[in-house]
Order: sequence, then C-alpha cells, then structure tokens
Amino acid sequence: MSGFHLSDPSHDFDRPESRELLQRIIAKQGVGLTGHDLACVFNSYLPAGTAQECCAYLRPLYQLFRTPQNDYATQIWEDILWIWLQQERAELEKLNQHSRIIDELRRIVHDTIIPATWQTERGPGEISTRADMLTHWLSSPWGNGELSHILEELAQGGFSQQLLLLSLFLKTKEPLFCPGEAKEAMLQYREQFTTFFRESTALYDALEHLETHAIAIPANDASGSALFLCETADKCRLFL
Repeated sequence: MSGFHLSDPSHDFDRPESRELLQRIIAKQGVGLTGHDLACVFNSYLPAGTAQECCAYLRPLYQLFRTPQNDYATQIWEDILWIWLQQERAELEKLNQHSRIIDELRRIVHDTIIPATWQTERGPGEISTRADMLTHWLSSPWGNGELSHILEELAQGGFSQQLLLLSLFLKTKEPLFCPGEAKEAMLQYREQFTTFFRESTALYDALEHLETHAIAIPANDASGSALFLCETADKCRLFL
C-alpha cells in the first residue's frame, strides 16, 4: 500500500466523479496538494481516510496553514480544531499523534499567524484570515489557556499585531453561527476577551494607531487597504 492512501471510511466518495477526485488526490502522494485537496482529506465530519491515513497528510496540511492567504486555510483550520481533533481523539492518541498535532498548531500560531506583517500592496485579506484562525484557536480547548499571553503580545506589538487585535475585537461583536460545544466555547472566549480589556486602554491605543496609519495610505490604492483600514476604524468606534 502506498504511503498516502485514503479508504473513504464514511463512503463520502461513492459517486464516480467523487471517486475519481479521491483517486487524483491519492495519486499525488502528498506532493503538490491544493487547499481543495486537503479540504477533501479532512472534510468536516466525513474525512476521506481513517485517523492514521489522514496523519500522512499532516505535513502538507501544516504547510497550508503557514500560508494563511490560501482560501482554504480558515475552513480547514476550523474543522481540525472543532471536529477532527475531537472526533478522532481516541485514535490519534493511540497513534501518539494528538498532542503532537496540537503542539504543531501552537507553533503555527506563534511563528506564522501572530507575526503578521502589514503590506499595503497585498491588501487586507490576510489580516482577516489570520484573525479568523486566531479566534478559533483562542476559543478552542487547545488555545484558550494562552489567551491572556497572546492578547498582551498583540497589544504590545507593531501595527500589524494591533490591527489583528482590533480584528479579533470586531469578531467578538459578530453574530455566532456555530453549533453546540463550539458556540459555548466561543461565548466564553468573548467574555474573557471583554474582561481582559475592561480596564485597559490597549484597544483605544490600537484604534488611534490604525487611524494614523490609514491617513498615510492613498485612498485609491488598488489593494483596497485604505478602504479596509477606514472601515475597520469606523466599526471599532461603534463599540469603543
């Protein structure tokens, strides 16, 4: 059997076109996998392989997470945190993989997601993606314990980190559309976030920094950065 095999235990790829898609993913043997390929492998409640089979795809999965601008990064990150790590926990622990995966995700948070670098020419999309990924990490059982440390790091960081912090703040004001355990955890995280900044000026300071930065960007820049920063500032003023 090849190193990269997917047995489709949930029979989610029974239709001919789906079976063909799965065979194309297997044939790549872990090389040149797209975000869509990995979304199929770790597909929500119906992964394309057993826990052991999916573990063969962890290395390309980590590579995907280290490119947050990828369209599939947030979707798969959320599925891994809220579904796969919990649904497959017993099997992953037998494989001595569960804690290793969490440790690697934590490294990705600290060496990739938090050290965002604002680049006007690339536009605002990556900041939003990082904020989504960080929100799920901080509200998850695996990341909630370091919430205070990370929020402090963002508050004391540069412009990119402060913009990321404000993006997290705005996400605490959005309606929740997540089921069960995830919703309860997210509500708890929102309360912790609010409590952390209740007697702090960090969010106000970050907003002032954002507005100063936005003024320096030409209003007609092609990336939409000026519009994004101004809209973010406007939304933050509604709640601060």
